[in-house]
Amino acid sequence: MAAKKTGLTLLLLVWLAALLAGCAGSKGTTEGEAPQAAPTGSKAEAAASGEAAKPDTSKPVTLKMVLISDGAPDAKLVYDEINKKLQQDINATVDVEFIPFADWQKTYSLKFAAGEDFDLIVTATWGQFADYARKGAFMELTPEMMKTYAPLTLESSGQEVLDAGTVDGKLYALPMNYREISVYGYVVRGDLMDKYGISSIDSLDDFEGYLKAVSENDKDLVPWEATSYDNWIIPHMQLQDLRERYEMGTVGVSVDLATNQIVDATQSDPAALELYKRMQSWNQKGYISKNSLVNKVSSKDSFVNGKSSAFLTNLLDANAAYQTVKTAHPEWDVRFYPINTSNKVVANSYMANGMAINAKSKNAERALMLLDLFKNDAWYNQTTTYGIQGKHWDVSADNKLILLADSPNYPPDGTCPWGWRDERYYLTSQDGLPNFDDVMKSQRDRVYGTPLNDFQPDLEKIKTQQAALSDVASQYQSPLTLGFVKDVDKAYEELLVKRKQAGFDTLLQELQAQIDKYVAG
Repeated sequence: MAAKKTGLTLLLLVWLAALLAGCAGSKGTTEGEAPQAAPTGSKAEAAASGEAAKPDTSKPVTLKMVLISDGAPDAKLVYDEINKKLQQDINATVDVEFIPFADWQKTYSLKFAAGEDFDLIVTATWGQFADYARKGAFMELTPEMMKTYAPLTLESSGQEVLDAGTVDGKLYALPMNYREISVYGYVVRGDLMDKYGISSIDSLDDFEGYLKAVSENDKDLVPWEATSYDNWIIPHMQLQDLRERYEMGTVGVSVDLATNQIVDATQSDPAALELYKRMQSWNQKGYISKNSLVNKVSSKDSFVNGKSSAFLTNLLDANAAYQTVKTAHPEWDVRFYPINTSNKVVANSYMANGMAINAKSKNAERALMLLDLFKNDAWYNQTTTYGIQGKHWDVSADNKLILLADSPNYPPDGTCPWGWRDERYYLTSQDGLPNFDDVMKSQRDRVYGTPLNDFQPDLEKIKTQQAALSDVASQYQSPLTLGFVKDVDKAYEELLVKRKQAGFDTLLQELQAQIDKYVAG
């Protein structure tokens, strides 16, 4: 990511619950920084490896690809069309398995632990990419493989993009070719805002006022569904985005952007305890679903299906929800309000989304050929992202995305095509959020570069502490974050004690040492 600094916020505990082992990575080239020596799998090495062998596609194969998504009603229909063309182009078809968001961390890790047979899988900094790579989960993509089976990717990807997919100098994933900024905020219904006389949502206080109005006036709606994702995003928005801190990968470690020093916001930032007390108040007043700790329905799905009045997410996801809802319920007037409107912004690493090949894949070469097509062929890229042109979407004369009547059955970006997202083919919607362009421009104007852009800490030395802290997060942190405690002060003090007993200080010291070494180097 363009800039990252470390501060161990309460996010550490939330994300450690999803982290089964440490993340480790190699330095990438950040904006304004001289490129480093090309790693194995780089364009330079591929160029020096001689002429590419001709791929053998004489034998038909069926590939299995694992993506993180709740799927879509027309996913099979879309991929049936894709398979017709894949058979012609590389004599292969692909079966897609969608891992639901609710349990993705556990299901994802079990696939490797059980040695399941699959070929391709989505990976990312937020999905412990470097840790899985170091543990042998992903196949190394050698210069010879890239030159033979992914020549288009070598040609279209800058060295900075490929560097983001390396661990210890070896290429283990193909990152997206897209500079992404994660803009988090509130998604609400404009018709309800107008009904309650609420003009804007510019703070957590404003959001609380909205939830209060829904609770008092629309008894058939859950004000806020609140699931495990919200358990992360609320502290992320309040203790990171509004504090100019940067979260590294999924470790939950946040650093102060000005100092590169870890900030333990859970203990040192008064806003953490204030947030816990606010969440308890919301819970007691009925603003939060009573099933939020065990809810398998995402907040977004609850909102789109008319069960709840709000959810928290990033701008792209909000835009997709807006497009889905606009067709069925234009009267809802869905609106997005960003949390960060004036502070520094950090662009994501190219490995914020990517694709890897299972180290045990029996069809790695064909899998790499598929990725080369998905990443570089406009038809494949846009069909996997938007669906069938003429049925789910179309394009305007000025190259804007037009959503058609069947778009809700295959929402844009909804089936996890993120790993092969590309600047060349990603379309701005003609029917998107009215403030989409303004919000994005405001964010890009405030992008800040950090030396920790692609830093992925090696947590092998502290995996025992990680496991213990993961248990602490589940047992003590999550109930606090969503307000399921009677005495917040007592629960908060107990959380701090349990963190210390689990080795929090040791983990903190090791991470800071790695950061200092990385920055110095």
